[in-house]
Amino acid sequence: MEKLYKTLIICLIFFTVNIFAQDNLSEEKQNKKTRRSFLEEIIDGSEFDYKGEVFSNLSGGNGNKSVYLDNFDFILNLDLKSSLGWEGARLKTFVLGIHGKDPNEYAGTEQGISNIAAASTWNLYEFWLEQNLFDDDLSILMGLFDLNSEFDSRQTSAIFINPSQGIGAEYSLTGVKGPSIFPNTSLAIRIKYSVFSSFNIKAAAFDAVPGHLLDKHDGLLLTTEFKYKSTSEELNKNYFSYLVGGWLYTGKFERLLDPEPSGDPIYQRGNYGIYFSAEKFLWSEAESTNEGLSAFFRLGFADRNINKVDEYIGAGVNYTGLIPGRNKDVIGLAAASIHNNEKYIDQMFQEGIEVCEYENIVEFTYLFNISRWLKMQPDLQYVIDPTYCRRENHSFLGGISLELFFN
Repeated sequence: MEKLYKTLIICLIFFTVNIFAQDNLSEEKQNKKTRRSFLEEIIDGSEFDYKGEVFSNLSGGNGNKSVYLDNFDFILNLDLKSSLGWEGARLKTFVLGIHGKDPNEYAGTEQGISNIAAASTWNLYEFWLEQNLFDDDLSILMGLFDLNSEFDSRQTSAIFINPSQGIGAEYSLTGVKGPSIFPNTSLAIRIKYSVFSSFNIKAAAFDAVPGHLLDKHDGLLLTTEFKYKSTSEELNKNYFSYLVGGWLYTGKFERLLDPEPSGDPIYQRGNYGIYFSAEKFLWSEAESTNEGLSAFFRLGFADRNINKVDEYIGAGVNYTGLIPGRNKDVIGLAAASIHNNEKYIDQMFQEGIEVCEYENIVEFTYLFNISRWLKMQPDLQYVIDPTYCRRENHSFLGGISLELFFN
């Protein structure tokens, strides 16, 4: 384990040194070119994204309350070929600001309600360097990295606000502080190889506990994904994607409801899971290949000895351009269902807390693409048997999201 950490640090130093080792031009000319092009690259690669949401728990749950929450994203993408002459290299810096309250406080779910809800903070969310080789067939990435930006992600489900449609709950709720996803990421090495244009393999090793930089006691989170997809990355009539992925924590975990005769907890090394996902553009309008109906499906399982959520199933549909004249608007309907581990339910019962076996969330949303820099999205979510709701067997929430982005 220590050797892997040392290798990671050495590789990062190697990449950093190479930024300043480009010698395509004379030193004087290179400095002048770098200053000019580097400034231009910073301007061209800068992005600002603001997303604010208001959610109200309209009925059921733990109280009829309204909350406001928002995120500030400051992103800098640098193509190091144009700025420094480094062929195939890209550097990303992402600063994230989080503010506001979590609507799930009143909904009482395990899965959550909003994918931008977290404790208020400012942090360096992503900082990574990517090197592409062999005509971009091979990609190596190192640094602070959001696992869900590439693993267990779908274009068709991206419009939905509920977190479970971004990454399955049986995966997102694992580990000591969760995997390397919003709102905290960890140091990682990711390798991606395109076997051919429609099939690629991704594998990554993450520091298992976000925020604990290179703590050898944390172990690693190893994840792999095989994806068969259309050659087009654009969501249109030719688009499809099918993937299977798996993950493994190498550290020690306490087993649920399985103590020693003395009452001491039993630990096991390793925690694992597997997931399957499919999405496809099903039907397009005659006038446009980008307008029409698409659908997605996801199924996931996690180790029942350790994880409180051991099964997840989710599916949904959306339609782009349903209303005439609103060609870029998207309307969507999705559902997510989790199974709370029976061992976890029994363990919580012994502590005097009642937990529902199944939790189901149905979401209906409409995304207004008002302009190139402005989006507005009304959203409704109905929760059946929220896991941690003591008062009601349902929660019904309504909200609206506003997003401003400049690049």
